[in-house]
Amino acid sequence: MILMKRKLNDLEYLNLSLGQPYNLVIVLHITGSLSNNELKIALRKAQEKHPLLKARIEADDMGTYWFTSKDVGDIPIETAEFENDSKTSKFFLKNLEKPFDMGDPNQPLFRVTLLHSLEQNDVILCAQHTITDGLSMALLTRDLVEFLNNPDIEVTPLNSPMSEEDIFPPKIRKKIPNSAFRTKILLLFLGIYYFLKYGKKKKEILHDIDYKEDDLRLLSWNLSRDETDLLIQLCKQKEVSVHSVVCTAFLPDISIINNPVNLRERLSYPIGEAFGLYASGAVVKMKYKENYDFWSNAKKYQRKLRLSLRDKKVYKIHKMVHTGVPIKILKDLAPLFLEIASHQEAFAITNLGSLDRMGIELDSKNFSIDSFYGAISFAMGAITVLVYTMRGKMFFNFHYLESRHDIQRMKTMAESAKSRILDLLLKNN
Repeated sequence: MILMKRKLNDLEYLNLSLGQPYNLVIVLHITGSLSNNELKIALRKAQEKHPLLKARIEADDMGTYWFTSKDVGDIPIETAEFENDSKTSKFFLKNLEKPFDMGDPNQPLFRVTLLHSLEQNDVILCAQHTITDGLSMALLTRDLVEFLNNPDIEVTPLNSPMSEEDIFPPKIRKKIPNSAFRTKILLLFLGIYYFLKYGKKKKEILHDIDYKEDDLRLLSWNLSRDETDLLIQLCKQKEVSVHSVVCTAFLPDISIINNPVNLRERLSYPIGEAFGLYASGAVVKMKYKENYDFWSNAKKYQRKLRLSLRDKKVYKIHKMVHTGVPIKILKDLAPLFLEIASHQEAFAITNLGSLDRMGIELDSKNFSIDSFYGAISFAMGAITVLVYTMRGKMFFNFHYLESRHDIQRMKTMAESAKSRILDLLLKNN
């Protein structure tokens, strides 16, 4: 394997500045036979195909951060006996809460837990968010399934992220500041603005984001195949995207929604399906108008979302910082920026779309992926909703931190969104 050595790009550097733990974790519920050795072989092939799975981060004497694969070994697998969903949840939370050891030269920024029994295997994939996004984790899952089913398959490495440091197109690059001065001024003004608006100083915000153990809560539900088909048909009839409908279902309870944006087609060179961090966000601010019907609100949300998907909006945060700004400054800047942008309650909806169309082989001779869920251990306490369609059913996973949010309000918010979607289906059935 070719030795990897390159500087972190702008997307990666900004994510690194958000501190730890900042992990993206998913749990795969697998029925059937799966051994530790089979998983180890599949993970080695994944590392061969995706260079960032065999990389760590190091800083040089000048404070520049690099990816390097020197001395990095296999992806570690922690193994335990599968007992029940409760035990899996504990390992899931453990991975969310546990930082990666950046100082260990042998450890990649990815780890796996296998909870094994003869009938049931839960596989927990955990990546430091600097090297991945939600779509990358889904694509990696597809690759792992292929490698498990075909352990002798030859792997072609995807080298695109190995040496290319500058991934932004020229029109974006020229708008990014070339010194830390502008970012320092921005941080000063954000601190003053935040204090005047919310009555809190910067140091109080930084203290509030400390991550607490055993804090994540998950609410899950799904639509049946018939309900999913009907929702898709209604969206086509009304000319509104499924994502806009899902977001609109939450609007009466929260008026600012962050929509993760796939940047793969907007970068300066083709990324394809390489594993890595190629995502940004589009924030939509909109109050639900009760005197209009649901579809009118959904169409308005879609119009606002399309405007927010312009490069000017998507790259807004990246035009404020660059890789020459010290990490410490960015660690102070990010919480203030996000708190102000979200009005102190960050809320994001990630819609992976149809995993069936993505080509993930859910059923094979040896095993079957029954379901999955995931979360990000972001200390800002964001409420996140993960949506995907699998075997024709639409699944919803609503995550929040108990220490930052009222439990009853979260349950009501999730139940209300579910009810609004079901009401749409009932009216048109």
